[in-house]
Amino acid sequence: MGKSTEFDTLIVYCHPYDMSLNAAVLTAVEEGLDRAGRTFEVCDLYSDGFDPVLHAGDLELYNEGKTTDELVRRYQKALLSAKHLVLVTPIWWNDVPALLKGWLDKVMLVGFSWEATGHGLEGTLGRAIESVDVFTTSAEPTEHLRAAIEATLFDGTFAQLGIARRAWHNFGGMDQSTVEQREAWLAEVTRTVAGEAQAC
Repeated sequence: MGKSTEFDTLIVYCHPYDMSLNAAVLTAVEEGLDRAGRTFEVCDLYSDGFDPVLHAGDLELYNEGKTTDELVRRYQKALLSAKHLVLVTPIWWNDVPALLKGWLDKVMLVGFSWEATGHGLEGTLGRAIESVDVFTTSAEPTEHLRAAIEATLFDGTFAQLGIARRAWHNFGGMDQSTVEQREAWLAEVTRTVAGEAQAC
């Protein structure tokens, strides 16, 4: 099915090396979406040259929910065009890379994905995005990372944005993995995205 001007899934990809395991995960995700007949668009943060830094000019407009960054506006439009969000990213030092963290900082603006209530924020992105799946790779075993990743990214950020269905799929211990293990993981990614397997 591939890319389309109208799509149901937005993939946000965050890795600089096209021979990485993450690049292979991206391909596996695309194959799963194709197999399920689902349309998608890919936002490749590195290829796009996205600047993750909140500059003074950004903060001047922040409380108004505005931006001067054309890529931020493009990403927001893509999010509102999709029903499902997929992130493909490594875990570096127990967290997502700074580039992806900056994407969240700059794209998830007030009035776009949340509203202030005086007693915390109320997520509104969930009105457009029904589910989020995050596919990650890590040198650390998954269980060593679970508490941190789930608390910050899932029970924190995505819950606060109002996205009810949230799933994390991690390939841990990748530095010591075999070719066969990586191939099996990639096949599982494709099956999961295609709806042919239970969540990892």
